[in-house]
Amino acid sequence: MGVVGCMRYALGSVMMVGVAPEYLGVWLVWRGVSLALPPWVYQWGDDKLYSLYQRLVLFFFETCTRVEVVMYGDADEALKKKESVLYLANHQSTVDWLIADMVALRGGSLGHLRYVMKDTLQLMPLYGHYFYAHGCIYVKRGNFNQGKMIASLDYLRNPNIPTWLIIFPEGTRYYPGTPKVIQNSEQFARDHNLQILQHHLVPKVKGTWLVTKHLHDKFDALYDVSVFYEGTVDQSGVRGNAPQLIEFLLGKCKRVHIHIRRIPMSEVPREEDSLRAWLHNLYAEKDKLAEHFFSKDATQRATVQKTLGGRVSHLGLWSTLSSFIFFTALSVPFLCTKMGHQLYLHLLMYGTMGSYAWLAIRSVC
Repeated sequence: MGVVGCMRYALGSVMMVGVAPEYLGVWLVWRGVSLALPPWVYQWGDDKLYSLYQRLVLFFFETCTRVEVVMYGDADEALKKKESVLYLANHQSTVDWLIADMVALRGGSLGHLRYVMKDTLQLMPLYGHYFYAHGCIYVKRGNFNQGKMIASLDYLRNPNIPTWLIIFPEGTRYYPGTPKVIQNSEQFARDHNLQILQHHLVPKVKGTWLVTKHLHDKFDALYDVSVFYEGTVDQSGVRGNAPQLIEFLLGKCKRVHIHIRRIPMSEVPREEDSLRAWLHNLYAEKDKLAEHFFSKDATQRATVQKTLGGRVSHLGLWSTLSSFIFFTALSVPFLCTKMGHQLYLHLLMYGTMGSYAWLAIRSVC
């Protein structure tokens, strides 16, 4: 299993990163073709491309790892709907964004995912620019610029651009390996007379409030998503760190539990103060749910799926394999021809420099 996991990690890493210039080339062609067309037409095609790439990611992270996905709550009902969604989730791992992929693919909305992301992700070669072009929103920690976030949100107000906007309100991962962050969160709760959370950090309201203020009428519902990675509690009942990207790709997480609660947007407050209290109460409820998965009682953890009525959600092989085949075929001319080599290097070199320059000039956050 160790050898297989290492091979999967090596192949997956090389392919997911290596196809970036090729993906950029396809995206540039579509961007040029759609320049004279309405924005929603460009976004329609871009969403198709984004879905195609994320299926490749899931081919390695779900299909090849054979991780078992267990769904709870309103998942069956919610994922049958074709709607625009504000997706709020707990944050404990670098894998959390992939869980949103898993959920959205099952809901037929993978291409519509857009994230509120920390600004340092702009530094990712090629992808940093592309995420912004796709409709993701960069924000700076400690130097939050409301005006620039609002400008990005205005683009998403277009009713012809369906969106799942992903926010992790905690801002920082709940990571037992960094107890100082957890202690600071608990002290903040005490200082503001808030309920102390045992399994989450105190959620920050500003970004969520701006989103609800400007896109309240666009969204059909808020999805309250709680994710739990099995195996994070040791034999003595102590909670450890959730698996991160490398560990997950190596197959060290056997099961992921995903609880979804669908809340109509009519129940989500618009005013900042009301939303602050509402959001903290929401996280207090998530904390109660988390007790089932992080219980010190091994028997309770072992029976949580039956207790909460979870069901295993299987993903069809073709839904991700087709993307792997597409990108493999796309890579052939780049790998096997001299012209392909040159084009690949030009896209990598000039694309990286150009995207960095564009982001710097635009100063997107």
